[in-house]
Amino acid sequence: MGITQAQQTREDHRVLLPNNPFVPPSGNVCFINNLPPELLSRIFEVGTADNDIKDEGDMAAYLDYVHYYRLDAKDADDSDIPHDVKMTEELADDDREGDEEEADDEEDSSDATGSSDMPASWPPFQVVVSHVCHHWRIIAFSTPSLWTTIVVSPEARPPYHYVSMRLERSKDLPIDIYIECERQEPTKPDATDGGTPFDVDRKFLYSLLIPHIHRWRTIEVSVSEYRHMHAFLSAVSDPSISAAPQLTTLELYHREEMEEFDNFGYPSMSKHFILFGGSAPCLTSVVLWGVHVDWNQPWITSASKLTYLELAFHPEDVRPSWAQFATILRGAPALEKLGIRLSGPSGDPPAWFIEPTPGSPIDLNAPIQLPKVTDFIFAFHSPIRSIGLLRKFYLPALKNLVLDFDNGEYTELVHELVGPATSSSLPSALEQPRSLLKSLVSLKIAGLPCYPGCVETLYGELQNLTSLNISLTYLPPLFLDILATPCMSVGRGDTWLPRLATLYVSGTSGDVLRELVQKRRDMGAPLDSLYVEASCDLDDEDTEWLKENVKTFDFFEGSDDEDDIDFEDLDEEVDEWSDMD
Repeated sequence: MGITQAQQTREDHRVLLPNNPFVPPSGNVCFINNLPPELLSRIFEVGTADNDIKDEGDMAAYLDYVHYYRLDAKDADDSDIPHDVKMTEELADDDREGDEEEADDEEDSSDATGSSDMPASWPPFQVVVSHVCHHWRIIAFSTPSLWTTIVVSPEARPPYHYVSMRLERSKDLPIDIYIECERQEPTKPDATDGGTPFDVDRKFLYSLLIPHIHRWRTIEVSVSEYRHMHAFLSAVSDPSISAAPQLTTLELYHREEMEEFDNFGYPSMSKHFILFGGSAPCLTSVVLWGVHVDWNQPWITSASKLTYLELAFHPEDVRPSWAQFATILRGAPALEKLGIRLSGPSGDPPAWFIEPTPGSPIDLNAPIQLPKVTDFIFAFHSPIRSIGLLRKFYLPALKNLVLDFDNGEYTELVHELVGPATSSSLPSALEQPRSLLKSLVSLKIAGLPCYPGCVETLYGELQNLTSLNISLTYLPPLFLDILATPCMSVGRGDTWLPRLATLYVSGTSGDVLRELVQKRRDMGAPLDSLYVEASCDLDDEDTEWLKENVKTFDFFEGSDDEDDIDFEDLDEEVDEWSDMD
């Protein structure tokens, strides 16, 4: 048998590049394979750490990766398995040596990395290292921490080989589960409406996952139809379900567009479930987005470790009562980030009263103490409810605030924000009245209908603000234009927002931004960083000028859904300012 072209090419490479680190050495002299397995395993763990799913962007990248290969799947019986898993399983069973195995590996590698359509960070690191050689494959498979993330995409189907494989390889370690039930585009040609993991043998999926509920560290479920969420809630509230002792993150998203929020749109699915037998003592993060639960269960009323809570888009008739809502917040003394958008207590402020217990020294109607909350998202409430909630909260540590209101007139809310904030139930003699805005370092305003004079009133209190994010798609131009004019308010100095260093803006043009940057510099209060939404009207000349006249200039992608404001937005803005200190 003659020498093949592939063999000749490899031989040419060895001759021309004798010390090429990307070509394995001949013979049994690879020093990497002489490293202790424990060290290789640790190296793999470090490499995988940066590959974890940390946010929705990472989730989207992973689903893109899985979906990319699933479209080309040739074997219908295992079409739910991501291509990386198929390659891994095939190689695990293939102990062939020599040129044949090397050629197979090269072909697989080109499939996995050769397309420009692939997300840059995928395939996952653990899959890459498991393809290097037989020795690395065995080490990777026997390192449980590499396989603790389980993603179930919308196109996944039984028997869920991928899920079973990750459950097995992760051994007894805590696992992070992400279930996506929102239809992704493009869909498979033979997909039908409702073809999601919950529609096709969803009980089978849960039969795999729920026996490991004692290992769940993260569970995130995102659906576009409430019946899918109802199926999940029913599964984890079965009386036979034990506690979730290691669960730290619970995020449930129902993203279906709702026309009205007075009444829950699915009466037959309105039950308030008790999840995990009511016990998840290690929870630090809870997001309930359009998903209601039993508001009296211990994991939400006595969440002593909870640092992140977001309640969003709950129809009036499934919200907690004021007593339940107050109990939830008072039962979370470690809370640092709070989001309340079109949610919170049912009823209007006059009804937010708790009958005192005779003889009890505790005033149940005193302001709710939130001493550690630094980040607050406040959105889509009526003016009267907005003011009522602010008057119920004591927020002495607030640093980062998001405001997003659309329907109504919020001039009175602005005056509430700049007036003396709610004080402690036991105010100190040294505690001076101050506004809620006085200590802010970051503010995002996505919508705030109010009289023009409110802009000066609002900005006059923001003397310590370093980062501002405004959307002129929903705000009048004055919110931006005023930053380029001298401040004439008595006692406020010569410049609006004198410490402003970072600005995020959407809905404007290059001419306006150039004028703003120039005038802020002339006033002695220059911008350091400017981030512009990609759809803004900037030409190449505007872009070049701005890059030359601020330290940092970049574009950002705005969300198609203005509801999608999250704490990561605040974190990025604050981090940007902190990096410059």
